[in-house]
Amino acid sequence: MTNGTTIIPSRLRFKSAPTVDQQVNFDLESKENELTEYDRIATVNLALLFDAERQGSTTFRPTFKISPVYDNAYTGTTDYNPFLYNLWYVDSASSFLSTTWRGFPQYYEFEFFRPNLVDQHIPYTPKSAYTYNWTYYLSLPFENNYTKDLFWTDSINSISWKAQDGIPFIIRNTTNNGTNDISFVCISEHNLNVGEYVELSISYDNNNLFQVNTLGDGTFGSDLYIFNLRNVGYTGNTFDNDVVGTFKKIIDITNSGESKSSYYIKMHKIITNSNDLIVTKTGFEETPFSSNKKFEFSSLTPNNISRVSQKNSSSVYTFTLNYDLDIRNILDNQKRPLNEIFLTIINKGFSGYFNKPTQGTGVKQGWQFNILELNNLYWDQNNQISNSDIPYSSYTKTNGSTETFYYNQDLKSGDTICGDFCEWNNITQEERIISPYYHKIAYNQDVFKSEPSPTTNPSGFYYSPHIGNVIRVFSDYIETGELENVDGTPSWAFYSTQLEQFRWRDIYSYGFKDGLNRGVDFPFLNFAHYPYQADLFRVISDGGYQIGGYIENGVEYKEYKTRGPEFGPISGFSLGATTLVTQPIIDECE
Repeated sequence: MTNGTTIIPSRLRFKSAPTVDQQVNFDLESKENELTEYDRIATVNLALLFDAERQGSTTFRPTFKISPVYDNAYTGTTDYNPFLYNLWYVDSASSFLSTTWRGFPQYYEFEFFRPNLVDQHIPYTPKSAYTYNWTYYLSLPFENNYTKDLFWTDSINSISWKAQDGIPFIIRNTTNNGTNDISFVCISEHNLNVGEYVELSISYDNNNLFQVNTLGDGTFGSDLYIFNLRNVGYTGNTFDNDVVGTFKKIIDITNSGESKSSYYIKMHKIITNSNDLIVTKTGFEETPFSSNKKFEFSSLTPNNISRVSQKNSSSVYTFTLNYDLDIRNILDNQKRPLNEIFLTIINKGFSGYFNKPTQGTGVKQGWQFNILELNNLYWDQNNQISNSDIPYSSYTKTNGSTETFYYNQDLKSGDTICGDFCEWNNITQEERIISPYYHKIAYNQDVFKSEPSPTTNPSGFYYSPHIGNVIRVFSDYIETGELENVDGTPSWAFYSTQLEQFRWRDIYSYGFKDGLNRGVDFPFLNFAHYPYQADLFRVISDGGYQIGGYIENGVEYKEYKTRGPEFGPISGFSLGATTLVTQPIIDECE
């Protein structure tokens, strides 16, 4: 201690902190003030006072900058005039001759901000501009749902399980470098290392614990999805091809009970109402994608009125809570101090293009492993497992035709909603996202006919509703403590009876970042933290869209690009993969 200053070596601040040279500079600039109270005088270091207030504050005003990215991919037609007169028309000349006008709904059906339109469909209120298409909330992870029913299918194989059962697989028997392997092809990343063990839902000779011998099948990225057991001559049909099951990860076979991972759906609690967030369009920033504007000539529109139509938009938005949020004594789903706040975006679809309800719900819900292939049967309207709990409402209008329009009702503070499929391990004290949570919306085929023929599983759009904003970071180092030092351990520490020790991860202080650049350092002003997160909000189409065409033997063909939204070796799609499909022209709205 020198002149009232205590020097703490950097390596003692956190066990994982790097060792750096430190020095104390002295200059003539005053950084201390004398506060006089009656006959007592106290010297206050302003920097230390600021840091103490910062570390002790539990008040937050989070801000999110969100860039919507969507592909307005489906054309169709409608008998409802306000919709028909405002499409982004395709092949207007053919539509004029056939009197069947086809096109895309315009960009404002997807945007966060719905502009003032004179479309004779719904009355427009400027203060509600941000609430017609989507609603926005803050949510917190608050508990784990271990018994949630899950389902996966690739239209050939299917697996039903509960979240607590682990990660599903399909068995493939293979030969690698002259050795016979039993390959377990997983529907999502398995998070296993060679030498670790798995507990299978199937057993051989009353044994269901096996050591992982190798990973992958030799193709790029397959080590993330495939783990292998050496086939030492197993008989019977336990490990036959196409056998399905689930597994749980075990880090230490000598401590299998405590080192076995647990699996669950992370549940979110809505903590704001629909009008508690301030939504603004950024002044000059846009996404780098085309907006696809064009002029519709009056001679080539069904109502003989010329206008400018727009297929997509490139706007960017910011979301800020309009009051300070106090997270004092709020715990997350693992009963640790809250370390992440989420912006939750839910499709409302008040215009009625989407969300025709089936079995009491308009929005379908699933996880990333459910969007591995086009038109996955998981999303079929008759599959109750993919139903969400979001309530809906409706209204009816007549203009050219009489239609019923459905939309999703607002959520309120205290409501709960599903989140990601996760894995937790007590020994590593880490939570891993196995598969992110998604919603699916689809056009109401009574209102906008985008399908060539009626189906219970129409093509639609996927989006992930939860966008996280990290407010605290847990250390990359696992702290341990003995039982006699229980007073020095945090409330979220796990006690291992096998190891006879507490295990936990410390929380980094605000402003500190470790050697892996883990940590947070956002502004602190007026006794409140101002965390900031910039992210994309992707609305992913699961069908195809036209990219070209040609004529062969007098038959006109169109070329479509189909998209497998995300990865996975079972589906055969990889990230960004596209497949060209050529087919004769048909009127897809007949």
